[in-house]
Amino acid sequence: MNKKDLAKLKKHFAPADDLLVINRVYSTFIDSEKTRRCESVRTFPEIPDEEMSVLYTTLARVLKGTLGKGLIEYPFPNEVYEEDQPQNLLWELLEKGLDDEDQMEKVITHITEKMVYTLPYAVFIAQCTLTVYEKDKFGEKNKFDYHDYHFLIAAVCPVESRVDGLIYDEDENNIVRKTHFDRVVADAPTDGFLYPTFTGGGPDVNHVMYFTKKPKDPNVSVIEDVLGCKFILSAEEEKETFRAVLDKAVGDELNLNVIASVNEKIQDYAKTFATEPEPPVISDIFVRDMLLDSGVSQEKAEAAQKCYQEATEGNYFMASNLTDSKTTLSSSGVTVSISGDATDKITTREIDGRRFLMISLDDPEVTVNGFQMKIQ
Repeated sequence: MNKKDLAKLKKHFAPADDLLVINRVYSTFIDSEKTRRCESVRTFPEIPDEEMSVLYTTLARVLKGTLGKGLIEYPFPNEVYEEDQPQNLLWELLEKGLDDEDQMEKVITHITEKMVYTLPYAVFIAQCTLTVYEKDKFGEKNKFDYHDYHFLIAAVCPVESRVDGLIYDEDENNIVRKTHFDRVVADAPTDGFLYPTFTGGGPDVNHVMYFTKKPKDPNVSVIEDVLGCKFILSAEEEKETFRAVLDKAVGDELNLNVIASVNEKIQDYAKTFATEPEPPVISDIFVRDMLLDSGVSQEKAEAAQKCYQEATEGNYFMASNLTDSKTTLSSSGVTVSISGDATDKITTREIDGRRFLMISLDDPEVTVNGFQMKIQ
């Protein structure tokens, strides 16, 4: 599933769109003891318009995010297609429909037992159909040539209990303390998934798309235990691993100029291929050549290439996960942030045995906490 496929699916996921239909919606509330407190399966006409609008918003958020960060496509291992294993459970539910009570019970029991979640939460699973038209040689939709893409989309939403606060009591015409609990289901899911993925205009039943609201802290239990997939590094973990590779392999040659050059070269590479369907990744050869161009010795550039290859096991990291918008220098209570186009104004020097960070002030106007600073 690439950026083009994702954009197409997002485009149609709206109540007013006549090509995408939510056929049925399953919903349940699960308390902190893993007990399901309520359940329902409703068809599209049964759901009030106001509620359907919120459901569309909630489920559509499962498709938001950047591929490789908040949205990660996972292949199913072969063994999870076996009976009562994650892929088989989802496939059977897709085939039988949410109104099949036995299959729905298997799936939601599996989710409830396997998922680690610290707060009460609600689960919404929608059974949807997207009509996909083929295009003729002029790029126009052919109304006689189409197929349906059937899929499941699930959202896990936290439930907050609210009791504190003041309310206006109309009967008493007074502002009083609220005395009853409100359990509010957030419309911003923390986790979710799409099955099967929408690839090349059709379904790929051997892959699932996982959504997380927190790319730096994904819920591994959803990935590994609920979906049965092998967890891969998050975007933040990819960046940390890449930093560790350079720190280990390049060592004392990793100076300010090299660090700034590496960041700039990866950013340029990501921009060059930004319009490609697949997000660009950084290969081990790119790492070697990039370091050589940045002034690192042949020996250490090749050591970094080998170290990166071992760390990734050939599953190269996405370019967008490895860069920083600013260069930040920190030392003993001092932090300096530098925009990408100003790194050439920073140098490091050793004078009389002391090390200095020096900033070239081409612009005579310098402000500190909003005050105009006078340079003596």
